[in-house]
Amino acid sequence: MFGAVRRFGTVHALRAAVPRSSSVRWTPQLFKWQPPSIRSPGQGRSFQTFPTLREAAAAVEADINESAQQELITEFADLQTSGLINPALIRNITHPNRMGLKTMTDVQSQTINQMLQGDDVLAQAKTGTGKTLAFLIPTMQNIINDPTFTPARLSRGRGVHGAKSTDIRALIISPTRELAEQIAAEAMKVAANSGLVVQTAVGGTQKTAGLRKMQREGCHLLVGTPGRLKDILSDPRSGVAAPKLNTLILDEADRLLDDGFSEEIREIQNLLPDPYKVDRQTLMLSATVPREVMRMVDRTMKPDYKFVKTVREDEAPTHLRVPQKAVIMPGYENALPAVLDIIKDYQFRRSQDESLRPFKAIIYGNATNEVSLTAQVFEELQISPDNRRHPLGRMELIEIHSKLSQAQRTNAANGFRRASEAILFSSDVTARGMDFPDVTHVIQVGIPRDRETYIHRLGRTARANKTGEGWMLFGEAENPVCRRQMGGIPIEEDVSIPSGAQDLTRGMVGEPDGSVAQVMSAMTRLPPSTRETAWISQFGTLHRTHPNKREFVETMNRLAVHGYGLPEPPAVSPRLAQNLGLSRVRQLRIEGGHSRDMDMDRRSNFRSDRGFDRRPVGNRRSRDNDSRPRSRGFDSRPRRRSSFDDLDF
Repeated sequence: MFGAVRRFGTVHALRAAVPRSSSVRWTPQLFKWQPPSIRSPGQGRSFQTFPTLREAAAAVEADINESAQQELITEFADLQTSGLINPALIRNITHPNRMGLKTMTDVQSQTINQMLQGDDVLAQAKTGTGKTLAFLIPTMQNIINDPTFTPARLSRGRGVHGAKSTDIRALIISPTRELAEQIAAEAMKVAANSGLVVQTAVGGTQKTAGLRKMQREGCHLLVGTPGRLKDILSDPRSGVAAPKLNTLILDEADRLLDDGFSEEIREIQNLLPDPYKVDRQTLMLSATVPREVMRMVDRTMKPDYKFVKTVREDEAPTHLRVPQKAVIMPGYENALPAVLDIIKDYQFRRSQDESLRPFKAIIYGNATNEVSLTAQVFEELQISPDNRRHPLGRMELIEIHSKLSQAQRTNAANGFRRASEAILFSSDVTARGMDFPDVTHVIQVGIPRDRETYIHRLGRTARANKTGEGWMLFGEAENPVCRRQMGGIPIEEDVSIPSGAQDLTRGMVGEPDGSVAQVMSAMTRLPPSTRETAWISQFGTLHRTHPNKREFVETMNRLAVHGYGLPEPPAVSPRLAQNLGLSRVRQLRIEGGHSRDMDMDRRSNFRSDRGFDRRPVGNRRSRDNDSRPRSRGFDSRPRRRSSFDDLDF
């Protein structure tokens, strides 16, 4: 366990030295304590000061040394033996027929005791380390310890009684619906038979049903997304309130703030009881601790908050321990055949080595319609007459993205968790915090929007001390962008995927049952409108990684014809062309007229074996050059942010 002084330096260390009973305000610019205005005894905590800064620093060091010497509890059963946690909660966690857990993870053993004491805690922990249970256990116990807490009771055939929708004692804010529902599902397992009522507040089709359920059954612990929580708490007609709230939890705090939820979180806090009148514990859990998180800490937490870092300095992060490979393709027409080749290769290796786990992968796309198209192509592969010639067989194929209803997304996530062998075609709704067991592969088609997204996607595999593989597929023209963005991450190029290197503009290469032929056969069975919609949606995501406008348009044109099987590239709207600065690129077809180059060269470029003009770009090397190295990493350069990073078409 690391004390606050070790992470934030003298100023934050001295702030952490203030006793919990203090209500002083710390002003770093002045380096002195300032008391608040005098309050009556019932309105706040008593004012207390330290004589000197040196004594405060000494007190911090003494506290750290004492904490380091304390023996941590590492077994869940010992929490009950020590009288810290209610027996009902421990039974739910340890019973073989329930959660079946025995030993705590590092983040659990290092944070539960601090949280039980009522301290504000900022915990930095990697995904997949059990931090959800780390904050649920002490939060539930603190609710049970509250003298005003009245357990709900379950009446046979009449539902839950004894709790009200104004009994909320703990509020958990999550950045996504999927993560909120995952937390709530975990909380319900822990709270079974304890009298604690757990509810969710997320958007989607279940908004009204969720509110009615809360009004009918009451709520002690509410898990939700920022927008929905603000809507419910700010509407007096909802009947939902938290006048006795004693715990506020921000899970995936860096993601919450990165996605622009800081204003909504501030509005939610304004709807909660005044912390000077109703004492409140604040817990923040985050994979990283950037400046934005520290600003939220300053605004939200008490000066004596505890910082717990469970990532050891000598421990490699997950993204440095997972084997990561890059397939650098001539164009995106190679992407889906290359994905199928990756699956075939693993299935072949598994047939030779029984110790390998069943194939279970998440395939990420950068555009929702692209994800949907990929899922449909693989479904066509599965039902095609020659499905015995490739390894999909009866493997479960599951799709999840923001255009599905909340019920569909929940069913998709739960179905993938239960599956032993499956493929999940996903947008970034599952990229952070989601826990899917036994994922063997994370395959990312295209360069993610930023480095952090790549790392968090990769974090869906190699969880709970399991192994996994990471793959990223992108075009040769994007190599300079990828080098800048992914510098320092140990990604090595892989040239063993057959369809990843073929020049598909020169015609189909390989056997009739090869991956290229199989994918194209499945693709052309889909409606042309579906393929055109997916193609248009990729303009926003691929434009960002193609600095050369003409080359970008040629990339998209090749994808339309040789990847999506369209007779010619669809025309784009004048507005889209103007927004992306492509109006003067003659190779682009624009609604209301054709480009001159397209009129002149359409047949030669799309109906013959001559293909596109394949001029070398940057350090691009011929794939036929035998002297090409088998693998190479990526150097470390700062990434220059594109003005179109935040567009989504």
